[in-house]
Amino acid sequence: MPEMAAITGAAPGAEHKRMMFGAKSPQPMLASSSSAEDIARLAARLKISEERYSDLRKKLLLVEQNMLSNHKKALGEIKIIHSDITDVSSRINDIQDKIMLVVKELKLTARREDVDVMKKYVELWNPMRFVTRDQVENILKDLIDSQEEAGRSKQPNSPKDL
Repeated sequence: MPEMAAITGAAPGAEHKRMMFGAKSPQPMLASSSSAEDIARLAARLKISEERYSDLRKKLLLVEQNMLSNHKKALGEIKIIHSDITDVSSRINDIQDKIMLVVKELKLTARREDVDVMKKYVELWNPMRFVTRDQVENILKDLIDSQEEAGRSKQPNSPKDL
C-alpha cells in the first residue's frame, strides 16, 4: 500500500473525507519531478476528450438533420397516401352510385316470364302476315283498276256498235 499512497499523494493511513453523493474529496498531490509530464498527459487526455466530444456533437447534429429530413419525407408520403386514399374513396363512391343506377335499371327491365308471354303472343298473332297501310292502298287501287277495266270491256265502246 505504500505505493498507492505515493501515487495518490496521501499519507499512509490517512482517511479521505467523503463529499456529497459519495464522491471523495480531492486529494493533494505530491510535488514531483514528473509533474510536467503529468500535466502533458492530462492535457493530451483533455484534448482527446474534447475531440471525442466534438465528434459526438457532429454525429448528433447529423443524426438530428437526418431525422428531420426523414420526418419531412414521411410527412410528404403520408400526405400523398392520404390524397390517394381520398381519391380511391371518391372512386368507390362513384362506382357504388353507378352500381345502384344499374340495379334500378335492371329492376325496370322485363323478367323472363314477361318475355316468354310476349313471345307466345307474337307467335300466335304472326305479325309477318300483317300488311301495311301502303300495301292495303296498293291492293285496293289494283282491285279498283281491274274492276274498271272489266267494266269497260263489258260496255260497248260507242253507240254505233249497237
